[in-house]
Amino acid sequence: MTHTARFFLLLLLLFGLSCSSRKNAASFRDETVVIGIANDFDHLNPLLIQFSISREVCMLLFPKLVQAEYDSLSGEVRFLPMLATRWAFSNDGKQATFFLRSDAKWEDGVPITSADLKFSYRLYANPAVASTRQHYVGDLIRDNNGEIDFETAVQTPNDTTLILNFATPLAPNIVLDHFYDLMPVPKHLFESIDPKQLRAKSAELPIISAGAFKVEKWERQHELVLVRNDSSRLPFPAKLKRLIFRVIPDYTTRLTAFKSGEIDVMMASGGIAPRDAMAIEKADAMRRIYAVRNRLFDSIVWLCVDGDAYRKRKELKPHRLFGDKRVRQALTFAINRDAIVEGYIGNGNATIVNTSLSPAYKKLLNPSLHDYAYNPEKALSLLKEAGWTKGNDGYLQKDGMRFSFTLSAPKGNDRRAYAGTIIQQNLKDIGIECKLETLEMALFNQRQNNYELDAALSGLSAETLPFQLVIWAEDSPFNSSVFRHARFSKVIEELGKPQSPERELALWHEYQAIQHEEQPRSFLYYYDEFEGFHSRIKNVKVSMLAVLFNAHEWQVEKE
Repeated sequence: MTHTARFFLLLLLLFGLSCSSRKNAASFRDETVVIGIANDFDHLNPLLIQFSISREVCMLLFPKLVQAEYDSLSGEVRFLPMLATRWAFSNDGKQATFFLRSDAKWEDGVPITSADLKFSYRLYANPAVASTRQHYVGDLIRDNNGEIDFETAVQTPNDTTLILNFATPLAPNIVLDHFYDLMPVPKHLFESIDPKQLRAKSAELPIISAGAFKVEKWERQHELVLVRNDSSRLPFPAKLKRLIFRVIPDYTTRLTAFKSGEIDVMMASGGIAPRDAMAIEKADAMRRIYAVRNRLFDSIVWLCVDGDAYRKRKELKPHRLFGDKRVRQALTFAINRDAIVEGYIGNGNATIVNTSLSPAYKKLLNPSLHDYAYNPEKALSLLKEAGWTKGNDGYLQKDGMRFSFTLSAPKGNDRRAYAGTIIQQNLKDIGIECKLETLEMALFNQRQNNYELDAALSGLSAETLPFQLVIWAEDSPFNSSVFRHARFSKVIEELGKPQSPERELALWHEYQAIQHEEQPRSFLYYYDEFEGFHSRIKNVKVSMLAVLFNAHEWQVEKE
C-alpha cells in the first residue's frame, strides 16, 4: 500500500471515529439533563435531610404517600393520589385511613407495603435519628409515659391499608401535608441498622429508590447521577434517561457554564441573579427563565435566648441583646429593606413582609398590621426604652456592654451577601457594631441547629400553611430563634384542628399579629427565585412547592 493510500485510509478512519463520537455525544445529550447547583446535598435519605434541594431530590427517589400540587389560581395546595390511591378521615378528626396501591416496588423488586411506612414513622419519631421532621409524627396517640404508642397509633391490618390514630383532632390538610413529607425507607434494608448509627454512618446507607429515578452514582462535592427507574409505578419511569446534578460552588462559574451549555439548568441557592436573568431573557433565545414566586423568604434570625444555657440545660435565659422584643422591633425598623430590594433583587421581584406567611395566601393576610418601614429614629427610640444609649465612641451601650454582634450567613449566596453589607451599614448608622461572617453551608446549618449563632441571615422555603405551623412549634428544629410565646403556641395548636372558615381566618390573623409584634426574626422579603433552563428541555413546570416538581415528565428535544 502506498503512502498516499495509507494517508487517505487514516483520514477515513478518523472521520468515522469523529462521526461516531458526535453521534454518541448527541445521543447522550438527547436523553440527559445536567443541573448546576452551588452546594452538595446534605443527605439523600429522607430521615436525615435538612436542605431544600435534598428534599426535592428525595421526592424523585422515595415513595410519597400522596402528591402535593399548588393551584396558583385558588392559592391553595391540593393533594392527589400517589402511593395511596384514596383516603378517608373520621368525623372526629382523630383517624385517617389510607389505601395503598399493590404494584409499587422498591428498585430491588421488594414490594412497598404499609409495614415500610409504620417502620419509617418509628424512625422519624426516634430522638436518636434527630430528624427535622420528627415533629410531624408528634400528634399520634401516646401511652401513659408520653411516648408514641405505635401499636395503637399506626395500624397495618394488611399490606395495602394504613390507619393513623391521633391524640387530638387534626384538619385533613395537616395530616396530608405532614405524611406527604414523611417519605419511607425500605424496612427490609434498614431494620438491621441501629437507629443511633444512622447519622454517624449516613455515607454508608443504601439509597434504594421507588420513584421515577434511581441513583447511579454520587461523588460527594462533585456530582450526583440519577438514571431512569424502569420499574417505578410512582408515578412512572422518568422520561429522561439521566438527570445529573453538578456541584459548582462559584456563582460566576455556574452562570458561565449555563450560558455556554455545559449545564442545562441553573437552580437553587438563589437561582440566577435578577440582573443576569433579565439579560439572558432579552438576549438568549436558547435559554428560558422561570420565576418561582412566594416560596422563599430571607430573614435575620435573632436568637431570643442564651444559646449556651439552652444548649446545655434547656434553660430559657433571655439573650443579652435579643431577648427583649423592643430590641428586635428596633432592629427591623433600622434595616432599609427597600434598598436591598432595589439594589439587588429589583422592584417587582420581591415582596417585603413582616411575618413568615407567604404573600401567596392573600385571603389570609392580616391587613391591620403596620409595615415596619425604614425608620432609624423609631429604632433609636425603642432602643432607648430598652436601656441602650450612645457612649463616647458613638456605639450604643448598656451596663458597660457595647451593642456588638456577628451576623452569620452561608457562603455562595450573593443576594444575602449584598443584604449583609446594607444591614451592617444601617446598624452602624444607629450605633450598633455588626460584624459579618460567612460559613460553608453544612457548618452554617450545624452551628445554627446547635444555637451557636446569635444572629443568622437565613431563609426558609415556607410554601405550605401546615409547614408555617411547624416552623414555630416549640420543639421544631426550624424554630432557630428558640421563640417561646404561650398564646402563639395555642394559636398554632388550634390551627392544626378542624375549624370553621371564620374561626380559621381569625386564628391566621392572630398568628401574624403575634409574629409582627414579637419579631423573633426580622423578616426581610419573599423573593422571586429565577431558575434557568435550556429551551431544549420540554414539559417544565416549576411550582411554588418545588422546582423539580415534575422532573419525571421532562423531555429533551433532539438536536
